[in-house]
Amino acid sequence: MPSASAAPAAISAGITSSNRPQLSPQQFEIFAKIVYDISGMKFDANKSYFLASKLDTRVQALGLKGFDDYYTYLTSPSGRPEYGYLIDEVSINETFFYRHEPQLQAFRDEILMPLVHARRAQKQSRLRIWSAASSTGDELYTLALMLKDLGLVGKDLMWELVGTDICHDALEKARAGVYRKYNIRNVPPALLQQYFTHDPSSQSGEIWSLKPEIKSICKFQEGNLMDASRCGALGKFDIVFCRNVLIYFDEASKEKAVQNLANNVHEDGFVLLGHSENIYSQRHILRPDKSHTNSIAYQKAPPGTPKL
Repeated sequence: MPSASAAPAAISAGITSSNRPQLSPQQFEIFAKIVYDISGMKFDANKSYFLASKLDTRVQALGLKGFDDYYTYLTSPSGRPEYGYLIDEVSINETFFYRHEPQLQAFRDEILMPLVHARRAQKQSRLRIWSAASSTGDELYTLALMLKDLGLVGKDLMWELVGTDICHDALEKARAGVYRKYNIRNVPPALLQQYFTHDPSSQSGEIWSLKPEIKSICKFQEGNLMDASRCGALGKFDIVFCRNVLIYFDEASKEKAVQNLANNVHEDGFVLLGHSENIYSQRHILRPDKSHTNSIAYQKAPPGTPKL
């Protein structure tokens, strides 16, 4: 957590002659550490301008004079609510429906359906899916659409789909369920027609809204992969999606996040990661399931697995 005792000496507004916000190396280190402590996201020095521009957005929104005032506010007792807005600014919420569709198809055939059959054989009717770092809800709603399309909703199975994210703005958008054409471009036409309402009069006809029958399947709440207690409060899940998130973490924060993911999945459950994510150093926590390589799936490592 940020500490006022670590206050930098004379953090200036950092505005250059070209009127572009700029952080000194010292300032960058201080604010980058604050972001890292809150979220686990690590910014290298080559991201200094990006971070400066995002900090300046919050400075302007709060009506402050510069980075020195923002630091003072951020590290004061009354600045705690500002953490969420800061992370909203620096997070990259790039997502869309049916992202990496080949992985989703493999998930459907190799993991979802066999798990459904297993739960039915076990006389268990409740299944839970967690979309960690769910952003604006595109991923979780995609999973809901898949369940509806497979006829798995409203029969002998009870589904609980939970999306968590650290960004307040992203969560509000997820709950609203309103998307532009870009986000829904990969939704199968039949599902788009059945489960979305199109408003042709709004913003060049690019606005599509999810119908309540899909939105009601999903719930969204604030969550931080660095917070073990809040993750633990979510309970156990059969399936966890955490795609394209760990690429922003260094090894230390990745270790914490992977451990929290593992703590929240059933012994026979699965964690699905993105194509570009590497958790080789965390194989003592989650082991790759080589029978589901197309799904990029992991399961809990056996107890006592040594750390590499």
